[in-house]
Amino acid sequence: MSMFGMLATMKLGEATSSGSFWMPENASTVAAEVDGLFYFINNVNYVSFALCVAVLLFFAIRYYAKPSAHATFDPDAPTHNTPLELTWSVVPLLIVGVMFWFGMTGYLELMEAPSDSYEVRVTAQKWSWTFQHPEYGVTEAAELTVPLNRPVRLIMTSSDVLHSLFVPAFRVKNDVVPGRYSSLWFQATRPGQYRLYCTEYCGKDHSKMLAVVHVLPEDEFQDRLGKLAREYEDIEDQDLPVYALTRLYNRCASCHSLDGKSGTGPSFKGLWDRTKKGSTVFTNGTVLKDLMGKGGEFEVPENYIRDSIVNPQHYIVQNYTGAMPTFQGQLKQRQIDALILMLKNLDQLVDEQGNVIEEPNLDNADISTGAEVSSETTVEGRDR
Repeated sequence: MSMFGMLATMKLGEATSSGSFWMPENASTVAAEVDGLFYFINNVNYVSFALCVAVLLFFAIRYYAKPSAHATFDPDAPTHNTPLELTWSVVPLLIVGVMFWFGMTGYLELMEAPSDSYEVRVTAQKWSWTFQHPEYGVTEAAELTVPLNRPVRLIMTSSDVLHSLFVPAFRVKNDVVPGRYSSLWFQATRPGQYRLYCTEYCGKDHSKMLAVVHVLPEDEFQDRLGKLAREYEDIEDQDLPVYALTRLYNRCASCHSLDGKSGTGPSFKGLWDRTKKGSTVFTNGTVLKDLMGKGGEFEVPENYIRDSIVNPQHYIVQNYTGAMPTFQGQLKQRQIDALILMLKNLDQLVDEQGNVIEEPNLDNADISTGAEVSSETTVEGRDR
C-alpha cells in the first residue's frame, strides 16, 4: 500500500474499489494513489479548518470583554513569538511540499505510458467519439473495448474544436486539441463497463458526448476485436440495414434524429424520400434534382448520400451550418453501403416516433446501393 493509502485509514473518507461519497469506483492501477492523495489533501483541509475554528472560538471566549470595559495595554507585553511563527510557517510548508511531490510524481507517471502499451487512436468531433484499433483494423464509435490488466495508450486529436476525454473510474483525463496530438494511458484492473465523458464545453450537445469503455479479459478482448474486424464482411446484404442502425447510427445520433425532429443536422426520417425526389435545397440556392440524373453530378440518389458522408461540406443543406465532419477513411465502403440501405429502409426499422423495432421484417427491403447503376454507366461509356 502506498503512503497515501496508509494515510487513508485515519481519514474521514476512505478510498475503496467500490467508490465512496467523494470518488467513483476505482478500476485502474493509478486510481488508488490518485484517491490517496485526494483524501490526504481533503483531510488536511478538514483538520486545518477544525483547528482554525477551535482556536478562533477559544480566543473569542477567553478574551471576551464587555463593550463598557476599558482596554489597557502593557508596554512590556510580547509583540511576537519566533518559535510559534516558525511552526505555523514551516509545518504548512512541509505539508504542501509533500502534496506537491506526490502530485508531481503521479502526474509524470500518468504522462509516460509503458513501452508495451496497446495503442488506440481517438478522434473527437461534435458530438461523438471514434476509436480506431490499428492492430485489428477496427473502428468503434461511442464504444471503446480494451483488455484487462494491460496498459492502454490513447493517442487523441480533434477534428473541430477543443474537447477533453475523462474516464472517472480510471482517474485519467486530458484535453483533445484540434490540429495536434495528445495522449493518456491507463491499465484497467476490473472487468466491466465504464463511462467516458467529454469535460470541455464544445457546443450545444456537449452533454450528449458520451461513450462506454468495455474492459474484457484478454481472451474475450481478442475474440471481440476479431469479430468486429470482420462483422460487416460476414453480414448478408439483407441484414446490412439493421447492422447500420445498431452499430453505425450511434455516430450520427447526436445530430440526426429518427423521429423527424430537426437537430444540428436534418432528421433521417423521410430523408431518402426527399433525396429520391430531389427536393433538398442547399445553402448556395442549388436544388438537388438539378444535380441528379444522367450527366449530372449524382447520377443516382445513392451517390448523393455517399458524397454527403465522405464530403459533407460539398453541399450544405439550407438552414443548417455544415457542422458535420468527414467520415472519409473512417468507414469502409460496405459500411457506407449499409448506411445507405438503412436510410432507404428506415420506415421498416423504426416506428413513427423513431423507436427501433426489435425484430423488423426486411423481406421486401430495398438492398440496392446504386453502385450497380454507376458501374453499368461506366461500362456503357467505355463501350462507346
